Amino acid sequence: MFALSKLRAMVAMLLSASALAPIFLCETTSATDGGWRGLTSGLRSLLHFEVPDSARISLPYPPKVLVKPTGPDADNFSRPHHPHDLDPEAALRRRCALVKGTWCGEFLRQVRLPARPVPRGSKECPNACSGWGNCNYDTGICECPAGHGGDDCSKPVKRPCAHGHRNISNPNATEPVSSVGPDGQDIGPTTVKGWTASRCFGFCDDDVAACYCGEGRYRRIPAPPGSPPWTPPVQHGRPLADGCQPATDATGARTFAGGAGTSWDDIYGPQGFCNAPEKAARQAGREGEGSPDECGCFQEVAFPCDGSVPMETTCMNQCSGHGECHFGFCRCHKFWYGSDCSRKKADSGPLEPALHEGERPWLRPVVAIPPAAQEVPAISTRPRPLIYVYDVPPEYTSRMLQYRNFGDTCLWRRWYNGNHTGMNSYTYGIETLLHEMMLQSEHRTFDPEEADFFHVPMYITCYFWPIMGWSDGPWWHAPNGLRVMHGANMISELHGWLQTKLPYWNRRGGRDHIWLMAHDEGACWMPKAVYDTSIVLTHWGRLDPDHTSNTAYLQDNYTSKPEAAFDAWRGVDFGDRIKGHPCYDPNKDLVIPAFKNPNQYPRSPLLGAPPLERDVLLFFRGDVGAGRLPHYSRGIRQKLFHLANKHDWYGRFKIAIGTGDSLKGDYSEQLARSKFCLVAPGDGWSPRAEDAILHGCIPVVVMDGVQAVFESILDWDSFSIRIREDDAALEALPQLLSAVSPERLAHMQRHLSRVWHRFAYTQTPFIKAAVEHTIKGYQHKLEKAREEVLRDAVFQPVSQYPHADDAFGTIMQWLYHRIPHTRGA
Repeated sequence: MFALSKLRAMVAMLLSASALAPIFLCETTSATDGGWRGLTSGLRSLLHFEVPDSARISLPYPPKVLVKPTGPDADNFSRPHHPHDLDPEAALRRRCALVKGTWCGEFLRQVRLPARPVPRGSKECPNACSGWGNCNYDTGICECPAGHGGDDCSKPVKRPCAHGHRNISNPNATEPVSSVGPDGQDIGPTTVKGWTASRCFGFCDDDVAACYCGEGRYRRIPAPPGSPPWTPPVQHGRPLADGCQPATDATGARTFAGGAGTSWDDIYGPQGFCNAPEKAARQAGREGEGSPDECGCFQEVAFPCDGSVPMETTCMNQCSGHGECHFGFCRCHKFWYGSDCSRKKADSGPLEPALHEGERPWLRPVVAIPPAAQEVPAISTRPRPLIYVYDVPPEYTSRMLQYRNFGDTCLWRRWYNGNHTGMNSYTYGIETLLHEMMLQSEHRTFDPEEADFFHVPMYITCYFWPIMGWSDGPWWHAPNGLRVMHGANMISELHGWLQTKLPYWNRRGGRDHIWLMAHDEGACWMPKAVYDTSIVLTHWGRLDPDHTSNTAYLQDNYTSKPEAAFDAWRGVDFGDRIKGHPCYDPNKDLVIPAFKNPNQYPRSPLLGAPPLERDVLLFFRGDVGAGRLPHYSRGIRQKLFHLANKHDWYGRFKIAIGTGDSLKGDYSEQLARSKFCLVAPGDGWSPRAEDAILHGCIPVVVMDGVQAVFESILDWDSFSIRIREDDAALEALPQLLSAVSPERLAHMQRHLSRVWHRFAYTQTPFIKAAVEHTIKGYQHKLEKAREEVLRDAVFQPVSQYPHADDAFGTIMQWLYHRIPHTRGA
């Protein structure tokens, strides 16, 4: 039956870009044996090699911890890693260690601006947004939730569960295919053929294509017809994932789910999921709760998964405590507005206390009100750069969260039972993290006239998975599986909105506009009209001006073309609009770290952990290209894996290269005990540099013509090694690394320890608290064990994390330096 971890893993599977529509896979009843609907034959054809048993490596356990019994004069934690008692210039030099250029010093020496009263808008919106949307009093534009659109949110914008995608022979059709009848139930589970992952043998919420039990004790009961806006359903009901659709009806007739479904009795029988209280597995991410053969709380809802227990859902900055979060969309309280409800209409009275300040204390760990939103800021000055965060139309941000259906996807954090917040390890969580950090930042301004920069939030990777193709829409614009086409068209559409609805793009031609391109090949497929002038934050620093896609995930191949059958559809010419620019220009763009939450580097001295003896010469654990197209990772990972296995590099040199199956163990611990760590591409960027640096492991970079994270602004040569991609260099890797003297290695490690904090995002209140808690926990453990770290260990545990100079702080410091360039200087 349904298993959320396997559903999430489907995104990594290779799908055919030549299909007329995206293939969305449904876990079958034999999924535990590796069977996936519509995929098995395709995988066999791509399986170029298997990982042999001889490749299995077991590192010695436990690793040696570099501690000793506490001496009488021990002061292990009285020596802060980043002292604050230095004179100003010495402190500046320490904070600006190993930077290239003057950007850091310029930022720290700036004269701060005086605080200003909060500007408030008063423009009314048409028809008060029909009671559904938020009126943006700055622009007079309605911001509508899922299910609603038009100038006043009165137009239905449905996303029904569907049995197929729209007919490609009807170019530019806008009406989505629907398998939903007037009663909200499927029009013919046993008689109407066709399937998408959204198809529902139950009740479909056709605003977001979410499926719920259609009968039984835990069925969905919608609000009565004609109810006022935002009337909740009479009964929320239990959600049904695509793997929880009955394969037959009550009579035994076969349904659309076929062999991929489960039994009728398991869902609708007296002891089935839709009737029995005990049949709901607890939330994903809570180990030991629920069994793998149960349908689960894959949505962001509380156990017992039927909506009966109130629980918060995730919105950016939790609507600033001045709105109600509806699975990603903030419904602002009266007179409050903005995508995060952070502003109040002019002449509407004083600011009321926020929810986190009173009745909902559980919001306090995640909400941060920026100084710009306070009537009387806590401090009287403001640092530049000043950044205006656009309230873009919800279809590019919050509506994606409403459409996602799965609690763990698209987000860097989410809510759990009891209104507890937890961090996700979602690969592309940077999209929502950066947006939220911008909204909470002291650099935020509500006055676009004084802004140094404009941030344009978009959740493109969230659209790519799990939204695109789940039902029949949304599309940008042809219903095919070429994801980069949809992404490029989405950017062009939002670019047009910026040009026509607001004056700020045209004021400087977009030079002061910031876009995040977080997907695998970054800005390679960004429309030229946007890329050429904008500032792009990316993870992929590919430099060559004449480039072609190198992804092995064919739906993301930006140099491929949609099939000729789509020629009459709008937007299929995207390939012409993305040509003529590099993927990355270090003169205006920045390669930024991927998001790694503190739970992903718990054994690092950067979080206060005692250092380990580094007994592994070179380490890599991950995808080595088995079952991938040959050009995956430019062939680098495959070559090194085969070389290491063939020549017994682990036995001879202590070089450990393998997969999660062949190299088992605590990943954080393995990184923390390694001297060097491989940084090689995947389908594009891969967060291996972040993994290495956050654990004090010297990066060995193997990717020609690609800049690594912050390589344009930090002295990477002082704490890394770069190896050519050619075969001779790769074959000589053991000798090259073995030749690095202990003194040279220690020198690189000391340099790395001066900048490694810049590769983690810690400025949100929730992450900051988690980091401080972890550091104090390690301090307490050492004190309790009466141990101290060896004084000659290069990586001393951090006792005070320099949050101001984390990854977000580094981006802000660099942007300050860029202000004159946006003015044409």
